[in-house]
Amino acid sequence: MSTTAPSLPRHKPDPLRPFKVGANGFLVLGAGHLALAAAAALGDPTPQQEASSAAMRASSMTLLGLERSTLELVNGMSSVMALFVIACALLAHFAVRHSPALVERRTAFGWTLLAASVVGLAISALLLPLPPIVVLTVTSCAFALSLRRAAP
Repeated sequence: MSTTAPSLPRHKPDPLRPFKVGANGFLVLGAGHLALAAAAALGDPTPQQEASSAAMRASSMTLLGLERSTLELVNGMSSVMALFVIACALLAHFAVRHSPALVERRTAFGWTLLAASVVGLAISALLLPLPPIVVLTVTSCAFALSLRRAAP
């Protein structure tokens, strides 16, 4: 007498959950960057940081008729990029909420976010400390898993 378990229909795992993890990774990355930049601006600089800031204040460039110090350009670009990453994360969350088919099927939407995450990871691995590398590794894996789970 043998017993066999009835075969249950196998459902493909939900691609939305890992996609949301990836979008949350972008939120953590952007908000974390802004928080660290604010903490650094409010903290007491070391003598090395003060010397570096002074050198960057002394160096300036004219861009499209506007003269800015190197320090202003670095701080401005850093803040703008962090806000842009946060905006992308929020757009990804809104898209999932209002049009889940963008994620449930393999679309250019999912591939674009995976590509952005992988490029960010590569740049981080070359130029940045460990925290953004870890966040972008998780984010890239989450977007890849979401695409793997999505219907072709």
